[in-house]
Amino acid sequence: MFLTTLLSALLAAPAAPNAEKPIKPLPTLGKEPKVDGELKDLAPSLDFKMPESAIGSSSSVGLKAAFKKDTLFLGVTVNDDKLLGGDQLDVTLYFPDSGTTSKGVVYRFGADGLRDAPADIGAPAFAQALVKAAAVPSKTGYVLEIAVPARALPRFQAFKQLALSICVDYADVDMEGGEASKITSCPTGEMASGPTRIPDELRKTLKLTPTADVEGIEAREKGWLGFSKLHYPTWAQGDETFTQESLAALIAGDTAIPPASVALPAVKLVLNDNRPIFTILTGKNPYVKEKCISENELRMAMYVTKDRTASRVLEWPAATCKLGRAMRLELGAEGSLEIGYTTGTTHHFSWTVDHFERSELGMKQ
Repeated sequence: MFLTTLLSALLAAPAAPNAEKPIKPLPTLGKEPKVDGELKDLAPSLDFKMPESAIGSSSSVGLKAAFKKDTLFLGVTVNDDKLLGGDQLDVTLYFPDSGTTSKGVVYRFGADGLRDAPADIGAPAFAQALVKAAAVPSKTGYVLEIAVPARALPRFQAFKQLALSICVDYADVDMEGGEASKITSCPTGEMASGPTRIPDELRKTLKLTPTADVEGIEAREKGWLGFSKLHYPTWAQGDETFTQESLAALIAGDTAIPPASVALPAVKLVLNDNRPIFTILTGKNPYVKEKCISENELRMAMYVTKDRTASRVLEWPAATCKLGRAMRLELGAEGSLEIGYTTGTTHHFSWTVDHFERSELGMKQ
């Protein structure tokens, strides 16, 4: 009797607050389609029911999607009684559960195919170059077939189901020089029927191995970055074995600061197991000429690397008005780390499983 009551209670208990509501994934194509504007080879695909906001007085849009290996395939039907050069179609892709700092990307199209989207909303140039699209005229407008490979997708979930929002916005200009009327498949900024889902085949194909603290994964031109729940890059995987320079370029790009340019030493650190630790500087130098600007701060992020992967092991001040400059970085035999500043302060760290943690023992001021 007790066991029956207990079982009934368990079955009736509400789902855990963080439990995901399963979403049926997009259909997987049997073979990769030819991107030629003919949508017959997108079968099987999911046809999305368009809301009233996707139907205007003189135009309307339709959307279908499918998946194969590591590529999202879209078929967009544009009905427009008068096509003009100013008419444009924006397709926005966004993974809503990939972190609060993740952003969607916009790909812009017209009856002539893929166009350049503004830099503030469009995908990076390398991603834009990866997208394939073909437009063919129809009796009522035109049809677009679009292939978006993994590296052209925005930041996606590292471990959660790959819930994806696809929004189609059409700007219809009925006369040259006139104002465009706009229709959208996402009147509230989200898909009317809720997000769709990319099959887990994507992860299997990419063979990425992020650490457990990664929330979202984002493509770069020469690798991948994993962002933690605190929204900073905590993991990286490159196309080739990392060097100090290639890791800095992947993680920080143009914002990476060479140590010599801010009067800091370029220190080489190596763990006992021969894995190198690369340090990346970012921020603003507080020491400008003979002054120290208290609002400015240089930060150093340390990554332990092995071949093509890197994991963040410490993020700490490199230069502030209060601490001075970090001029001494010493790694002890057992993995202990000391960072000495020009003010005489020394910060101590101990190696704990896979990262450095601050240690108050023996701290010097």
